[in-house]
Amino acid sequence: MSARVWLDLARAGNLPSVAGNVLAALVLSASDHALPATGPLALAILAGGLIYAGGATFNDVADASFDARHRPERAIPRGRVTRSAAAWVAGIQMLLGLGLLVAAGASVVWAGALAAVILAYDWTHKRWTGSVALMAGCRVLLGFTVASLPGHGNTPALIAWLGAVFAYIAGLSLLARREYLPGAPAARIGHSVGRLLAFIPLVDAVALAMVGAWPPALGCALMIPLARWAQRRVAAN
Repeated sequence: MSARVWLDLARAGNLPSVAGNVLAALVLSASDHALPATGPLALAILAGGLIYAGGATFNDVADASFDARHRPERAIPRGRVTRSAAAWVAGIQMLLGLGLLVAAGASVVWAGALAAVILAYDWTHKRWTGSVALMAGCRVLLGFTVASLPGHGNTPALIAWLGAVFAYIAGLSLLARREYLPGAPAARIGHSVGRLLAFIPLVDAVALAMVGAWPPALGCALMIPLARWAQRRVAAN
């Protein structure tokens, strides 16, 4: 089995946007909005990426029957990986990512809420339009979990940014739900959703620029072309 299978299941094309979210959360939750040290930043990005990968892989586990009808090219319907193996890997990824954050001092409550909302979204999103709020909530709760690390807190800048992130992701998710409507231009919608996913770090960059945090704002802006590059190589939606 190739690594590409697991990268596609993890929607690795979106990992640059997760890195941008984590960087923004660390900077905006600091009282001085300073660029974090390399070690804590790398750990938080790794943890965020693992949590995202686990949640995305669980999504395919939950959607296996749907994908067999509508997305037969995906790994589980094609038999490239079994549903049970994907579930095990997803669980390990999520637990490891959450464990890294908690071990670094993040709130167990926020981490637990993040895990619960990710799983709730994965198992309800095909049946409930309101799940777009859960999808947006996943990114918001990742921000709150990162912001609960020692030396950080829920600043006004953090709250305002997370509100913007919630609105952006909820709108994106509503568009994505139209892809499978009868007669919908699925290819065009899928392309638009991919582009919007890649531009999530723009929300981060604008929020950081508004508080004068220019180096991390530039770092988030650079996540946009990196995300577009990644999306051309591995799955993002």
